[in-house]
Amino acid sequence: MKTRSILAAPVLATAVLAATGCPDLDLPPGDVTDPNYWGQAFLNKYEDELVVTELEAGPAPLEEPRVVLLITGVTIPAEWFDPMKQRLERDGFIPVVYEPPDLLSGDLFMNSELLADVVDQVRADTGYDKIDILAECTGGLIARHYIQALGGDQYVNRLVTFISPQHGLPKAAEAHAIAGWDALEDLTPGSTFLETVNNAPMPENVPISSIYTCTDEYIQPYETSIIPGAKNIGLCDGFVGHFQFFYDPAIYLVMHAELVAPLPGEEAGPGPSDLPEGNDPPAVDEEDLLGEGESDVGDVSADANADGQGGCSTSGSPASGGLALLALGAAGVMARRRRRTA
Repeated sequence: MKTRSILAAPVLATAVLAATGCPDLDLPPGDVTDPNYWGQAFLNKYEDELVVTELEAGPAPLEEPRVVLLITGVTIPAEWFDPMKQRLERDGFIPVVYEPPDLLSGDLFMNSELLADVVDQVRADTGYDKIDILAECTGGLIARHYIQALGGDQYVNRLVTFISPQHGLPKAAEAHAIAGWDALEDLTPGSTFLETVNNAPMPENVPISSIYTCTDEYIQPYETSIIPGAKNIGLCDGFVGHFQFFYDPAIYLVMHAELVAPLPGEEAGPGPSDLPEGNDPPAVDEEDLLGEGESDVGDVSADANADGQGGCSTSGSPASGGLALLALGAAGVMARRRRRTA
Protein backbone atom coordinates (compact mmCIF):
# COMPACT_ATOMS: atom_id res chain seq x y z
CA MET A 1 0.00 0.00 0.00
CA LYS A 2 2.82 2.39 0.86
CA THR A 3 4.57 1.71 -2.46
CA ARG A 4 1.36 2.33 -4.38
CA SER A 5 0.85 5.62 -2.52
CA ILE A 6 4.35 6.81 -3.36
CA LEU A 7 3.96 5.95 -7.03
CA ALA A 8 0.42 7.30 -7.30
CA ALA A 9 1.11 10.66 -5.68
CA PRO A 10 2.91 12.34 -8.64
CA VAL A 11 0.46 10.74 -11.08
CA LEU A 12 -2.50 12.13 -9.16
CA ALA A 13 -0.93 15.54 -8.80
CA THR A 14 -0.13 15.69 -12.52
CA ALA A 15 -3.67 14.61 -13.40
CA VAL A 16 -5.16 17.28 -11.16
CA LEU A 17 -3.09 20.01 -12.76
CA ALA A 18 -3.95 18.83 -16.27
CA ALA A 19 -7.65 18.47 -15.48
CA THR A 20 -7.95 21.92 -13.96
CA GLY A 21 -6.00 23.68 -16.68
CA CYS A 22 -4.00 25.34 -13.89
CA PRO A 23 -0.40 24.11 -14.12
CA ASP A 24 0.65 26.63 -11.47
CA LEU A 25 -1.78 25.24 -8.87
CA ASP A 26 0.15 25.04 -5.60
CA LEU A 27 -0.87 21.76 -3.98
CA PRO A 28 0.22 21.41 -0.35
CA PRO A 29 2.90 18.78 0.31
CA GLY A 30 1.73 15.37 1.44
CA ASP A 31 0.36 12.01 0.33
CA VAL A 32 -2.46 12.79 -2.08
CA THR A 33 -3.80 9.23 -1.73
CA ASP A 34 -4.45 9.86 1.98
CA PRO A 35 -8.08 10.95 2.58
CA ASN A 36 -6.87 13.12 5.46
CA TYR A 37 -4.71 15.07 3.00
CA TRP A 38 -7.77 16.25 1.08
CA GLY A 39 -9.84 16.66 4.21
CA GLN A 40 -7.37 19.13 5.66
CA ALA A 41 -6.59 20.85 2.36
CA PHE A 42 -10.20 21.76 1.66
CA LEU A 43 -10.91 22.56 5.29
CA ASN A 44 -8.14 25.15 5.07
CA LYS A 45 -9.55 26.59 1.83
CA TYR A 46 -13.00 27.13 3.33
CA GLU A 47 -11.97 28.08 6.86
CA ASP A 48 -13.43 31.61 6.57
CA GLU A 49 -16.86 30.37 5.48
CA LEU A 50 -17.00 27.90 8.37
CA VAL A 51 -16.68 30.65 10.99
CA VAL A 52 -20.04 32.00 12.19
CA THR A 53 -19.33 35.23 14.06
CA GLU A 54 -22.98 36.03 14.70
CA LEU A 55 -25.94 33.74 14.16
CA GLU A 56 -28.89 35.05 12.19
CA ALA A 57 -32.40 34.76 13.61
CA GLY A 58 -33.64 31.19 13.32
CA PRO A 59 -36.87 29.22 13.34
CA ALA A 60 -38.87 28.79 16.53
CA PRO A 61 -36.92 26.43 18.81
CA LEU A 62 -38.21 22.93 19.41
CA GLU A 63 -40.58 22.61 22.32
CA GLU A 64 -38.76 19.46 23.38
CA PRO A 65 -35.04 18.93 22.59
CA ARG A 66 -34.12 16.15 20.16
CA VAL A 67 -30.82 14.45 19.47
CA VAL A 68 -29.57 14.62 15.89
CA LEU A 69 -26.52 12.64 14.80
CA LEU A 70 -24.47 14.38 12.09
CA ILE A 71 -22.43 11.96 9.96
CA THR A 72 -19.56 13.11 7.76
CA GLY A 73 -18.75 11.60 4.36
CA VAL A 74 -15.56 10.60 2.56
CA THR A 75 -12.66 13.05 3.20
CA ILE A 76 -14.86 15.35 5.32
CA PRO A 77 -13.55 16.11 8.85
CA ALA A 78 -16.01 16.82 11.65
CA GLU A 79 -15.15 20.54 11.65
CA TRP A 80 -17.20 21.02 8.49
CA PHE A 81 -20.33 20.65 10.62
CA ASP A 82 -19.45 23.50 13.01
CA PRO A 83 -21.84 26.10 11.44
CA MET A 84 -24.66 23.56 11.23
CA LYS A 85 -24.05 22.45 14.81
CA GLN A 86 -24.36 26.05 16.07
CA ARG A 87 -27.64 26.58 14.24
CA LEU A 88 -29.06 23.26 15.44
CA GLU A 89 -28.22 24.15 19.05
CA ARG A 90 -29.87 27.54 18.60
CA ASP A 91 -33.00 25.80 17.32
CA GLY A 92 -33.35 23.38 20.22
CA PHE A 93 -31.54 20.29 18.93
CA ILE A 94 -28.78 18.34 20.66
CA PRO A 95 -26.32 17.77 17.80
CA VAL A 96 -23.69 15.03 17.99
CA VAL A 97 -21.07 14.87 15.21
CA TYR A 98 -19.69 11.50 14.12
CA GLU A 99 -16.55 11.37 11.97
CA PRO A 100 -16.07 7.74 10.83
CA PRO A 101 -12.59 6.18 10.99
CA ASP A 102 -10.18 7.23 8.21
CA LEU A 103 -12.71 9.80 7.01
CA LEU A 104 -15.02 7.04 5.81
CA SER A 105 -12.58 5.77 3.18
CA GLY A 106 -12.91 2.16 4.39
CA ASP A 107 -15.36 -0.65 3.70
CA LEU A 108 -18.92 0.70 3.80
CA PHE A 109 -20.47 -2.52 5.11
CA MET A 110 -18.08 -2.36 8.05
CA ASN A 111 -18.75 1.34 8.56
CA SER A 112 -22.49 0.67 8.64
CA GLU A 113 -21.93 -1.80 11.47
CA LEU A 114 -19.73 0.72 13.28
CA LEU A 115 -22.54 3.24 12.92
CA ALA A 116 -24.85 0.85 14.77
CA ASP A 117 -22.44 0.91 17.70
CA VAL A 118 -22.22 4.71 17.55
CA VAL A 119 -26.00 5.10 17.63
CA ASP A 120 -26.21 2.76 20.63
CA GLN A 121 -23.56 4.83 22.41
CA VAL A 122 -25.28 8.14 21.61
CA ARG A 123 -28.57 6.79 22.90
CA ALA A 124 -26.91 5.59 26.09
CA ASP A 125 -25.07 8.88 26.62
CA THR A 126 -28.09 11.11 26.00
CA GLY A 127 -30.86 8.95 27.39
CA TYR A 128 -32.93 9.21 24.22
CA ASP A 129 -34.56 6.05 22.84
CA LYS A 130 -34.60 7.41 19.29
CA ILE A 131 -32.55 9.98 17.41
CA ASP A 132 -32.58 11.80 14.07
CA ILE A 133 -29.76 11.47 11.54
CA LEU A 134 -28.45 14.18 9.21
CA ALA A 135 -25.78 12.66 6.94
CA GLU A 136 -23.53 14.06 4.23
CA CYS A 137 -22.29 12.23 1.14
CA THR A 138 -21.29 8.62 1.85
CA GLY A 139 -22.50 9.04 5.43
CA GLY A 140 -25.98 8.98 3.96
CA LEU A 141 -25.35 5.58 2.39
CA ILE A 142 -24.12 3.87 5.55
CA ALA A 143 -27.05 5.43 7.41
CA ARG A 144 -29.48 3.96 4.89
CA HIS A 145 -27.93 0.51 5.17
CA TYR A 146 -28.02 0.72 8.96
CA ILE A 147 -31.70 1.68 8.94
CA GLN A 148 -32.83 -0.67 6.16
CA ALA A 149 -30.86 -3.82 6.99
CA LEU A 150 -29.26 -3.64 10.45
CA GLY A 151 -32.26 -2.82 12.61
CA GLY A 152 -31.61 0.91 12.78
CA ASP A 153 -35.25 1.71 12.07
CA GLN A 154 -35.94 0.86 15.73
CA TYR A 155 -33.67 3.67 16.92
CA VAL A 156 -33.96 6.38 14.25
CA ASN A 157 -36.92 8.75 13.81
CA ARG A 158 -35.93 10.19 10.44
CA LEU A 159 -32.98 10.30 8.03
CA VAL A 160 -32.00 13.41 6.07
CA THR A 161 -29.15 13.04 3.57
CA PHE A 162 -27.52 15.80 1.54
CA ILE A 163 -25.22 15.81 -1.50
CA SER A 164 -25.13 12.03 -1.18
CA PRO A 165 -24.34 9.74 -4.18
CA GLN A 166 -26.93 7.09 -3.46
CA HIS A 167 -26.29 5.24 -6.74
CA GLY A 168 -22.53 5.50 -6.77
CA LEU A 169 -19.83 7.34 -8.66
CA PRO A 170 -19.15 6.63 -12.33
CA LYS A 171 -15.38 6.97 -11.92
CA ALA A 172 -15.05 5.29 -8.53
CA ALA A 173 -13.54 2.09 -9.95
CA GLU A 174 -10.75 3.99 -11.68
CA ALA A 175 -10.04 5.96 -8.53
CA HIS A 176 -10.05 2.79 -6.43
CA ALA A 177 -7.42 1.23 -8.69
CA ILE A 178 -5.08 4.09 -7.79
CA ALA A 179 -5.89 5.01 -4.20
CA GLY A 180 -7.06 1.63 -2.95
CA TRP A 181 -9.77 3.05 -0.69
CA ASP A 182 -12.33 0.33 -0.01
CA ALA A 183 -15.09 2.94 -0.01
CA LEU A 184 -14.37 3.68 -3.67
CA GLU A 185 -14.90 0.03 -4.57
CA ASP A 186 -18.21 0.10 -2.69
CA LEU A 187 -19.19 3.32 -4.48
CA THR A 188 -18.69 1.79 -7.91
CA PRO A 189 -22.08 1.46 -9.64
CA GLY A 190 -23.23 -2.16 -9.47
CA SER A 191 -21.15 -2.95 -6.38
CA THR A 192 -22.48 -5.41 -3.84
CA PHE A 193 -22.88 -2.61 -1.32
CA LEU A 194 -24.89 -0.34 -3.61
CA GLU A 195 -27.04 -3.21 -4.83
CA THR A 196 -27.73 -4.18 -1.22
CA VAL A 197 -28.70 -0.65 -0.21
CA ASN A 198 -30.83 0.19 -3.22
CA ASN A 199 -32.61 -3.17 -3.45
CA ALA A 200 -33.59 -3.20 0.21
CA PRO A 201 -37.17 -2.14 1.01
CA MET A 202 -37.61 1.39 2.25
CA PRO A 203 -38.56 1.53 5.95
CA GLU A 204 -42.22 2.30 6.54
CA ASN A 205 -41.57 3.92 9.92
CA VAL A 206 -38.53 6.12 9.08
CA PRO A 207 -39.01 8.98 6.58
CA ILE A 208 -35.97 9.49 4.34
CA SER A 209 -35.15 12.73 2.53
CA SER A 210 -32.38 13.44 0.02
CA ILE A 211 -31.35 17.05 -0.59
CA TYR A 212 -29.07 17.83 -3.53
CA THR A 213 -28.10 20.55 -5.98
CA CYS A 214 -28.35 20.29 -9.74
CA THR A 215 -25.25 22.51 -10.07
CA ASP A 216 -22.97 20.53 -7.77
CA GLU A 217 -19.37 20.94 -8.94
CA TYR A 218 -18.52 17.42 -7.82
CA ILE A 219 -21.66 15.25 -7.81
CA GLN A 220 -22.67 14.90 -11.43
CA PRO A 221 -24.92 13.59 -12.75
CA TYR A 222 -26.98 14.87 -9.86
CA GLU A 223 -29.52 12.08 -10.37
CA THR A 224 -27.23 9.84 -8.34
CA SER A 225 -28.63 11.54 -5.23
CA ILE A 226 -32.24 10.64 -6.00
CA ILE A 227 -33.73 7.84 -3.89
CA PRO A 228 -36.88 6.24 -5.34
CA GLY A 229 -39.56 6.16 -2.66
CA ALA A 230 -37.93 8.92 -0.59
CA LYS A 231 -38.57 12.66 -0.52
CA ASN A 232 -36.09 14.14 -3.02
CA ILE A 233 -35.44 17.89 -2.83
CA GLY A 234 -33.45 19.45 -5.64
CA LEU A 235 -32.03 22.96 -5.22
CA CYS A 236 -32.04 23.71 -8.92
CA ASP A 237 -33.01 27.38 -9.33
CA GLY A 238 -29.67 29.13 -9.80
CA PHE A 239 -26.19 28.02 -8.78
CA VAL A 240 -25.83 26.16 -5.48
CA GLY A 241 -22.34 24.81 -4.76
CA HIS A 242 -21.30 21.55 -3.11
CA PHE A 243 -19.55 22.92 -0.02
CA GLN A 244 -22.19 25.64 0.35
CA PHE A 245 -24.42 23.08 2.07
CA PHE A 246 -22.26 23.21 5.17
CA TYR A 247 -22.48 26.94 5.91
CA ASP A 248 -25.30 28.59 3.96
CA PRO A 249 -28.14 29.64 6.33
CA ALA A 250 -30.82 29.26 3.65
CA ILE A 251 -29.78 25.70 2.83
CA TYR A 252 -29.76 24.99 6.55
CA LEU A 253 -33.45 25.97 6.61
CA VAL A 254 -34.17 23.30 4.00
CA MET A 255 -32.50 20.69 6.19
CA HIS A 256 -34.22 22.03 9.29
CA ALA A 257 -37.60 21.76 7.60
CA GLU A 258 -37.00 18.06 7.01
CA LEU A 259 -35.80 17.51 10.58
CA VAL A 260 -38.95 19.07 12.04
CA ALA A 261 -41.40 17.60 9.51
CA PRO A 262 -44.05 15.58 11.35
CA LEU A 263 -43.63 11.84 11.45
CA PRO A 264 -46.50 9.66 10.28
CA GLY A 265 -49.40 10.23 12.66
CA GLU A 266 -47.96 13.44 14.15
CA GLU A 267 -49.40 16.94 13.84
CA ALA A 268 -47.34 19.59 12.08
CA GLY A 269 -45.10 21.63 14.37
CA PRO A 270 -43.34 24.99 13.85
CA GLY A 271 -41.92 25.40 10.37
CA PRO A 272 -38.84 27.30 9.21
CA SER A 273 -40.92 30.46 8.67
CA ASP A 274 -42.05 30.59 12.31
CA LEU A 275 -39.42 33.03 13.57
CA PRO A 276 -39.54 34.38 17.13
CA GLU A 277 -41.53 37.58 17.34
CA GLY A 278 -39.46 40.71 16.90
CA ASN A 279 -36.53 39.01 15.11
CA ASP A 280 -35.47 39.76 11.57
CA PRO A 281 -35.62 36.95 9.02
CA PRO A 282 -32.42 35.26 7.85
CA ALA A 283 -30.27 37.33 5.52
CA VAL A 284 -30.69 34.86 2.65
CA ASP A 285 -34.19 34.40 1.27
CA GLU A 286 -35.10 30.71 1.25
CA GLU A 287 -37.58 31.20 -1.59
CA ASP A 288 -34.84 32.68 -3.80
CA LEU A 289 -32.79 29.57 -3.22
CA LEU A 290 -35.49 26.95 -3.57
CA GLY A 291 -37.43 28.30 -6.51
CA GLU A 292 -40.30 25.86 -6.93
CA GLY A 293 -39.26 23.84 -3.87
CA GLU A 294 -39.35 20.07 -3.96
CA SER A 295 -38.08 18.71 -7.24
CA ASP A 296 -40.53 16.53 -9.13
CA VAL A 297 -37.78 14.56 -10.81
CA GLY A 298 -39.29 11.13 -10.25
CA ASP A 299 -37.15 8.02 -10.44
CA VAL A 300 -33.45 7.99 -11.14
CA SER A 301 -32.58 8.71 -14.74
CA ALA A 302 -31.53 5.78 -16.89
CA ASP A 303 -28.30 7.73 -17.44
CA ALA A 304 -27.40 7.76 -13.74
CA ASN A 305 -24.75 5.07 -14.26
CA ALA A 306 -23.44 6.49 -17.51
CA ASP A 307 -19.82 7.47 -18.00
CA GLY A 308 -20.24 10.97 -16.63
CA GLN A 309 -18.79 12.81 -13.68
CA GLY A 310 -20.25 12.14 -10.25
CA GLY A 311 -19.49 11.76 -6.58
CA CYS A 312 -18.50 13.52 -3.42
CA SER A 313 -15.07 14.37 -4.67
CA THR A 314 -14.88 14.75 -8.42
CA SER A 315 -13.46 17.43 -10.61
CA GLY A 316 -15.71 19.20 -13.08
CA SER A 317 -13.49 18.16 -15.99
CA PRO A 318 -14.39 14.91 -17.78
CA ALA A 319 -10.76 14.56 -18.83
CA SER A 320 -9.71 13.86 -15.27
CA GLY A 321 -11.72 10.65 -14.76
CA GLY A 322 -11.17 8.75 -11.54
CA LEU A 323 -7.97 10.63 -10.81
CA ALA A 324 -9.89 13.84 -10.35
CA LEU A 325 -12.37 12.01 -8.15
CA LEU A 326 -9.56 11.82 -5.60
CA ALA A 327 -8.61 15.44 -6.25
CA LEU A 328 -11.80 16.72 -4.64
CA GLY A 329 -12.48 19.39 -7.22
CA ALA A 330 -9.18 21.26 -7.21
CA ALA A 331 -10.51 23.37 -10.08
CA GLY A 332 -13.13 24.81 -7.77
CA VAL A 333 -10.49 25.73 -5.24
CA MET A 334 -8.35 27.41 -7.87
CA ALA A 335 -11.33 29.44 -9.04
CA ARG A 336 -11.98 30.54 -5.46
CA ARG A 337 -8.37 31.64 -5.08
CA ARG A 338 -8.60 33.69 -8.28
CA ARG A 339 -11.80 35.38 -7.13
CA ARG A 340 -10.23 36.29 -3.80
CA THR A 341 -7.14 37.83 -5.42
CA ALA A 342 -9.05 39.65 -8.17
